[in-house]
Amino acid sequence: MTLQLAPGSVIDDLGLSEMLGISRTPAREALFRLVSEGLVVSDPDRRGFFVKPLDIQDLSSLFEAHMVSARAIGRLVAVRCNAAGIAKLRKAENKVIRAIEHERPEEVASSNAELHRLEATLAGNGYLANLACSIHDHGQRLGYLAFGGATSWKTLEQHFIEVRKDHSELIDAYERHDPDAAESIAGRHVLLFRNRIFSFLTDDTAGSIDLGGDILPSMQLSRSNTE
Repeated sequence: MTLQLAPGSVIDDLGLSEMLGISRTPAREALFRLVSEGLVVSDPDRRGFFVKPLDIQDLSSLFEAHMVSARAIGRLVAVRCNAAGIAKLRKAENKVIRAIEHERPEEVASSNAELHRLEATLAGNGYLANLACSIHDHGQRLGYLAFGGATSWKTLEQHFIEVRKDHSELIDAYERHDPDAAESIAGRHVLLFRNRIFSFLTDDTAGSIDLGGDILPSMQLSRSNTE
């Protein structure tokens, strides 16, 4: 999630089991669970596990699903959320703010994902929550990549101003029980994140990071692809 294992890198299940002090079987079972969640790839021909590379087609599908689920969740939370839920969202929002102010990329990515997982739970639909949690697992890895790479924090100031604005206005819409506003803001927020990711991938600073695949050559990311 924090790219300590780079995309495409080999995962040694034997070494992992020794590091964790467990037998090889539960270590492999855990890796197969990560395979099912799309974070790890199992290659039967090479008899090994690998961190899933970042692929442009996967990213496009991810953001498509993210947009659909975020808008649906926004509407449901606006209708169903009570005062206790709003209080939890405000607390989660403050964790994101603190992480931004402290300029900690890992905490920004994890606290932001935590906020949106909470939203999904408050929507009161288990199927949507499962989908959203899977999306935010992948989004957390992308967020850490975009915010914790070679990018100067100064260049992210405007982005984070907009992030904070979206979070605040979205929770306000939930508190007002305004599903139309919530859906609109949720969709805008997904676009903000998507555009940040594609901006990072087309920036020169991304060239110093091994993405474990042909993500950059595989598709020309012109402005029309990110708008």
